[in-house]
Amino acid sequence: MEQVGGETTARGSETRLVRVEREMNDHGAMTVRVVETGELRTVVACSTSDLRARLASTAAGAEFPLRLAPSPGRGNSWVALGR
Repeated sequence: MEQVGGETTARGSETRLVRVEREMNDHGAMTVRVVETGELRTVVACSTSDLRARLASTAAGAEFPLRLAPSPGRGNSWVALGR
């Protein structure tokens, strides 16, 4: 398990090819689609400020591998751990 913002992320991190559906908003959240399954995931946090800046500058439609883990205590939301 990894620490993000002082909290431990849930088990089950995975790297998936994603496509940005909605660019990052003012609250640091963005929507990505897992290319293989079509599943939508809401990314609500990033493990580092550098990763957040990289994702914030990514345009809708961009595809790239992204390591994600379920966000603890936030329902169906995800934490970006690496790109």
